[in-house]
Amino acid sequence: MFISMLMMLIYSSTIYGQKLMKLDDELKANSKPIEAKRKGMSSIGKYEFGPYKIVSGKGGWGTTTSKKNFFSFETKSESKTKLSFVFVANEKDTILVNTATNTKFSQSDFSFGDLSTTTLNQSIDNFIAMISPGYDTTVWKMVLVSRSGAEVEGNYTSEGILTNGPMNIQIRTIKQWEDGKNPVFKMICGYEFFIDNNSIAAVQANLNLTPKKFVWLHQNLDEKMKSILAAASASIMIYTDEAQSDKGN
Repeated sequence: MFISMLMMLIYSSTIYGQKLMKLDDELKANSKPIEAKRKGMSSIGKYEFGPYKIVSGKGGWGTTTSKKNFFSFETKSESKTKLSFVFVANEKDTILVNTATNTKFSQSDFSFGDLSTTTLNQSIDNFIAMISPGYDTTVWKMVLVSRSGAEVEGNYTSEGILTNGPMNIQIRTIKQWEDGKNPVFKMICGYEFFIDNNSIAAVQANLNLTPKKFVWLHQNLDEKMKSILAAASASIMIYTDEAQSDKGN
């Protein structure tokens, strides 16, 4: 019931028009929003944006375990999923992306007569993406840790890093729209990539029901760096798709 009401409120807040998230001023001045459109009906979204696209993908294995504490009405669960996709940049460079998500969450269920309530206490997602460009032996690893629920300060938090070893790119959340308004329930609008506090890219991908997603890439980046950041952005789109699907079930 709670999840259904949440999704209805989110939908009503976005149906009247598409929004762009608030970017760092430097990135906004040196990039343009590239809309990412999902093609086909495959389980893994074949997103295309600018010269970048997911051409194929497949799901791996998935497991879920649960343990219920009858004395506290609390259920603790853990799920693990894997998937992979092939990403193409500029019609020539192929990048293989393998992802794994480990989710641990606890919820409290209470029933009395015809009344029943479910409260999500806390959900912790550990999302890992291994980004392997075909034109290089260097593998990039992205780690994104997200938390949500009644026990999480601010309801939704997330932070991450994209690294090849020598270079570390920080991933920060954006929780405000360009018009200065905040999303319903303080949800995350998207993510921004930083090197030494300088914004270099961003992706708008969230749990809203709107299909609109966008990517920004700083114009001063070389093409290989743009391709890695585009693949990382596509990975986050797939991750938020999976998270939205899980929370809608």
